[in-house]
Amino acid sequence: MIGYGVCVGPSTLFERSCLPGIERVRTPGSPVFTMRNQRSLFSAYNAMFDQAAANSDITGLVMLHDDVELRKNPAEVAQAVFEDDSVGMLGSVGGSDTVSLAWWNEKETRRGRVTDYDKVHDYGSDRYEVHAVDDVILCVNRWTIENIRFPEGHYRGFEGLGVILATLVRAAGKRVLVQDLQDVMHHNDGRGFNGLKDWRHNELRWQREYFDLSPLERLGNHLERLTIPTVPLRLAARRLAMRAAGRSHQVSDGETGDPVIDELVGGWYRRCKRLRGRMLV
Repeated sequence: MIGYGVCVGPSTLFERSCLPGIERVRTPGSPVFTMRNQRSLFSAYNAMFDQAAANSDITGLVMLHDDVELRKNPAEVAQAVFEDDSVGMLGSVGGSDTVSLAWWNEKETRRGRVTDYDKVHDYGSDRYEVHAVDDVILCVNRWTIENIRFPEGHYRGFEGLGVILATLVRAAGKRVLVQDLQDVMHHNDGRGFNGLKDWRHNELRWQREYFDLSPLERLGNHLERLTIPTVPLRLAARRLAMRAAGRSHQVSDGETGDPVIDELVGGWYRRCKRLRGRMLV
């Protein structure tokens, strides 16, 4: 039996779209785990894994954002995938050669398919092995539920979980796949990231743990971590510069829904490219 897990935010999206979708497609008796008033997606998912592990009838979990509407049952796809014991995790979209939490910048290796509120992200509907997945919706099997946890206090907030979880699963010797999870609708209306400071904190921490960094690079990583509190000031300065240049109405052409954040994240990604080929798992 595959259950469902959702970290529910303060909006009404869960009640309006997510929960009705789950109830429409789930097998009768499949449990729905919800975590509310959370300060971290990482601790919320750890808690849901703990709850699922305590139920011996649960063979896997579908973990989805509270703005995801299910039109069909992704558990039907996941059950077939998890018949292969070498697999620990399944997503809808992801990529490989990942050096940043902004996995989508690896344009040549993007795979999978998901529908956003205004467009379809279609990189192929077949089954592909990848290094990272988007955490908009992901499925894990019983092995992952029992054996994988985010280290307490290492990661914070709500950004980058899919990439980091995929790395943990791969580091433990299991494969990560993506496949079209049957008409998933992501009602993400361009709201952008929930916390850019947490994003950068998580990315730097992930790189320290899973990349072959030279002593100088490791020092630079720690020094950059000290500058994270200045991120809001840097964003404000970029917004003022954009306004002064007459670009205040510029529309995002990236993944965050905000052209200023796109620019900052894109800059971080370009610097991360120096790590190509040095991931330790």
